[in-house]
Amino acid sequence: MLLTRQVTGVREGVTRFPRYDAAVLGFEGYWYPVMLSLSLTAKPLAVRLFGRDIMFMRTGGKAIALQDRCPHRGVPLSLGKQEFPGTWTCRYHGWTFDLASGSLVAALTDGPDSPICGKASVTRYPVEERFGVIWIYNGSGDPPPVERDIPEEFLQPNAVIESRITTRPGDWRHAAENGFDEGHAKYLHRTAWRSFFAALPGYSKVRIIHDAANWITRDVSDAVFEADYPGLGTWPKPRWWKRRGGGSRLSIRMPGVLRSNRRGQYLHFEWYVPTVAGEHRYLQFVVQHRRGLGALQFRLYYWLYLRWIFHVQFNNQDASMVELMTTPPEKLYRPDISLIAWRHLCEAAVAAGDEAPTKTPEAIYAEQESEQFAKGAL
Repeated sequence: MLLTRQVTGVREGVTRFPRYDAAVLGFEGYWYPVMLSLSLTAKPLAVRLFGRDIMFMRTGGKAIALQDRCPHRGVPLSLGKQEFPGTWTCRYHGWTFDLASGSLVAALTDGPDSPICGKASVTRYPVEERFGVIWIYNGSGDPPPVERDIPEEFLQPNAVIESRITTRPGDWRHAAENGFDEGHAKYLHRTAWRSFFAALPGYSKVRIIHDAANWITRDVSDAVFEADYPGLGTWPKPRWWKRRGGGSRLSIRMPGVLRSNRRGQYLHFEWYVPTVAGEHRYLQFVVQHRRGLGALQFRLYYWLYLRWIFHVQFNNQDASMVELMTTPPEKLYRPDISLIAWRHLCEAAVAAGDEAPTKTPEAIYAEQESEQFAKGAL
């Protein structure tokens, strides 16, 4: 069966994944990481997220986020300056907004009695800081605690966290699917530096399991390192210097958070935060639980080795594919059970204001045992 999805969010005919297809600019009702706390000062930063221009700045030591558009003539507020404590003034005509509420409190070029005061405002977005990271809530109404959307591994008091944040071309959904994809690493990453001494399997069996924290995980078994392809020959070719070892255990959950357990060495996380259609903010974190000298050793390991071989060269291979990927159409194959499970999770997830899912997780994942999956033609 041929499965397609609409990258633009405009669906034609019947699709199995309407909620996922419509999420061109992400899902509402979730907290997303944006930047490191150290990068935000009293000087405003203009950031595009979820198709909106947002101004981040720090005032009184606290991070805030406002709509980066003056309602008067549409000039970016991030070009302005602070004329009075607790306010921000547009560079063009001096419209001045209260930072706590976003309300217009003065129009400097119309005098202290300007009648426009109180009749205009800019949106103020919920922002929190945790573990040296600034988080923004994408949704309306009162947000849930930010800890709901932060993986528990970040919450432990001995968590050592390092990161790399970039903005990349490509649909955020393509990036998320690439992260959880079963087949690509076995071929694309054979040329990665970190794979030089590692023997990668050619293929393996995979099933998807779902846990109480709403992660879905690729459970991989029966890895085959060499196989004979009739009429073609043997692949992969054996290399004497390569050694077989345990791989990473990959999981993903809403609204697009990938977790990789690297054989107990460290945990790797990725967020794919949509900026505009066809572009996303890519946040990578590594987490290890250590204290004292062990924490320092891990930070040195990251900055002297892991960042460059993994967060840069290895994941830049993924970035080059995500940038070029276009769907629809698409024709999936047996290892793409991981992508199907992720799309089903997006359909079943209930965030603020969403409709109830049409299927339970148990019913969704039972589909992977059906005859069409076994045949290898999805």
